[in-house]
Amino acid sequence: MITLLAERELVVSAAQLERWRRAGLLPRHRRRWLGRGQGSAAVLEAMTVEIAASLARHARQGRDLRWTVLGWYTEAGRPPLPGHAAVPAPPWTAVREALLWAMAASPAHRLLVQARAARGEAAQDAVYTAADRLLAHAPGDGPHPNRVRQMLLAGGEEPCWRGPGRRPVAQLAVAAGMGADELAASLLTGSLAATGMLAPGGGQALSERLEQAEKDGTLLPWLAQLVDGYDPLAALAAATEQEMARAREAALTLAGFGGLYVMHGLLMPDTPALAALRDAIDQAGGGPLLRNALAAMTHPQYVATMLSSCLTPAVAAFGDYLGQALAGHPQGLFYRPEQPHDRDQYMNEWIAAMRAATYHGA
Repeated sequence: MITLLAERELVVSAAQLERWRRAGLLPRHRRRWLGRGQGSAAVLEAMTVEIAASLARHARQGRDLRWTVLGWYTEAGRPPLPGHAAVPAPPWTAVREALLWAMAASPAHRLLVQARAARGEAAQDAVYTAADRLLAHAPGDGPHPNRVRQMLLAGGEEPCWRGPGRRPVAQLAVAAGMGADELAASLLTGSLAATGMLAPGGGQALSERLEQAEKDGTLLPWLAQLVDGYDPLAALAAATEQEMARAREAALTLAGFGGLYVMHGLLMPDTPALAALRDAIDQAGGGPLLRNALAAMTHPQYVATMLSSCLTPAVAAFGDYLGQALAGHPQGLFYRPEQPHDRDQYMNEWIAAMRAATYHGA
């Protein structure tokens, strides 16, 4: 096993392998009997090697094994690369335990619990103090990919989005615990959109829906209804293995669309299908959600929060909504009428554009 993993540039020790076996994550070797009086031999099965490889990819020295399980669970939901074997899923009991542990330990959930228990002015002040601490180093939503692209082409520098910050969930925790009117409507709508609770759909721009609700005087009651009973830990606890698998598929789909959206800012060559996809995302106001999904599904510490959002049918359906935007482009995402579909040529053009932008910026 150690030799096979080393061939993939994955370094593990015998102690690690035994630790994973004791935790019920790595199957023990099947024994094959050699015949009367000859004893038995251990059989190293291909599935066991793939499990060990995934564990090795996500394990870190000093990292709680439950984070490793969440990284493995995310990887198991992705389709295998050509020429590679599929990654088997972790045991459901280990996944469920890891999800509930990660959510319960998250600062945003602890803030939600504190906000719901706050009684009196002193306790509420303590909630705001805790929220300020949580937000102190939380990045906000980054610049639009069009702006990043323009800055790179002009040779300037643009601070790129740094990942799923705690700002949206922290603001949502305060509103859910102390009432929607504790936050300005603009802050609350931004938090709901970034966490997926205002998942766009139906082709109507999110901004239009919010503007109309504000005119009708129904905005705050509507927002209050959305956050009332907000409890991602309870949602995870109630989810079945099948429901969680569907949520994982939805989250990975959104992350994939988020990657295409963000890569436009990094000079990805444009095509009609990619332009149509960005238009659909911008019209629906889904950019923050997709960028959150992209980073969350590559960082185990954010997976539980993202999956709890994707248990909501409206969030899961957003991927289908974006897929419909591509229905008019059956040739594919990377096809341009003036240039036959050639993946190698496309990638070479992208690399050349990045090199030119780097040189210009220097």
